[in-house]
Amino acid sequence: MSAAVAAALKKIAAFILSDKELRGKLFVIIGSIVCGFLGLLCLPVVAIVSLGNMEIEPPEIDKSMFNEAAFIQNLSSDQRAQLANLQNQGQAIEDAMTAAEVRNQTIKAQLIYMSFFDNVQNFNAQYYADLFKNSADDKALIDVLNSTYGLKIDYSEFMKSYTFVMNATINQYMFADSKSKNAADLAAWAENAYISGWGYKDGSFGDRGESDRIRYSDSAGLILGYLRYDPEQKVFSSEPSSLHFTSKGSLDKMPDEAGNILSDGSNFGVYIGGGEVVFASKELGYVTKEKVADGAWNSWSSISGAAYNTNISFEEYDENKKNNLGLVQWAIQAHENGWGYIYGTYGNVLTEGLLQDRAAVFGCEVTDYMDFIRQNWMGKRCADCVGLIKGYGWYDSASGEIRVGSNDMMDVGANAMFANATVKGTIDTIPEVLGLAVWVDGHIGIYIGNGEVIEAMNTLRGVTRTQLAGREWTHWLQIPYISYVQKK
Repeated sequence: MSAAVAAALKKIAAFILSDKELRGKLFVIIGSIVCGFLGLLCLPVVAIVSLGNMEIEPPEIDKSMFNEAAFIQNLSSDQRAQLANLQNQGQAIEDAMTAAEVRNQTIKAQLIYMSFFDNVQNFNAQYYADLFKNSADDKALIDVLNSTYGLKIDYSEFMKSYTFVMNATINQYMFADSKSKNAADLAAWAENAYISGWGYKDGSFGDRGESDRIRYSDSAGLILGYLRYDPEQKVFSSEPSSLHFTSKGSLDKMPDEAGNILSDGSNFGVYIGGGEVVFASKELGYVTKEKVADGAWNSWSSISGAAYNTNISFEEYDENKKNNLGLVQWAIQAHENGWGYIYGTYGNVLTEGLLQDRAAVFGCEVTDYMDFIRQNWMGKRCADCVGLIKGYGWYDSASGEIRVGSNDMMDVGANAMFANATVKGTIDTIPEVLGLAVWVDGHIGIYIGNGEVIEAMNTLRGVTRTQLAGREWTHWLQIPYISYVQKK
């Protein structure tokens, strides 16, 4: 950047920092600029000014008109040309970072380029992005940038500026899917809060303090903030007002999926993968990260409102023949992946179209729970009680599809499945055979051994794991459309 452009930016930055009202406007403006890079032109200067003392006369600018157009209008034609070049380079960096699969570091890459690359010749954005991809951490990145481009970036000072910048804005590049709420982006949100230096404050969810302009959250607010934040409009809404968790049990049964919620009995953390968890610590006073094994985390859950991995993955005893052992593993994965319950489904991923279809076919069985379903089961796989069994019979492992009527599994209800069974008895005579079905008039579940049952219970509970003795089952049966084999 030329000295003239830098001076103009610093004047505006210093002027804004001296005026509380304009400081608020600055952050609104920065958050509203779609391309993001023009806002970033000001941010590093703001960071630099905040780290030192700068005595600069305020520029000639109308406070009430401070916006992107006013900013550009106060630049000369030469400065505008240089600004356009910077914007083009910023876009080139964004494209290169996306291609290198390190899109979440785009702001960091743009910030370093704008702040330190004034005299770098023959800049290649893709080569630059590859350095980010291949660096193990930020210290290694700064070292390789200094070595490659002959720079003298001080790691500690840069990280202060970078943390300030990241705290001032919410990184738009961290979202893999900004149009829907999902577990992967929840994990990215939590890690971004850690990188950005969020503080801890009761009742906060990523909003900024009135006086210090620092972002804060509490334990639950770290999660709630993600659900409330609209990446398109760059604002927080007031909904949801509370969190709804689906408890999954102890950590030894948790799949390695980023976005799972951990608990130690009083605090919540977001699992980000690699054995690490991010959480807002009241004791420390800020959002921190640690190894799961180093904390007191003892249980995990999923969070309503965020879609989790809908891939079906389980151990099949025989891919060519549907059997009781495969059914047990199918049921276990359905429970661990938080499947919901919608009448007339059999492992389908719930979409609005499917919900409307099931509502039209089954009426009040679905329509009485529409709000709850949208809040808790949208984007997840769902099944009703007999649908959990039929889904296994219809599942094709080669394609990953569920094909109605395939593999000799008849499309029948719970009572018809019981009536068609040739091997069955009263519940007090149930043998210890995994994959038997347990039945009561109108409802059916899957016995998984050791006195436990997995059942798609109802709309409010979804697929649950229960004790055989704790339910009112009257009969057991061998499902007539699968084979029964001995335990491996």
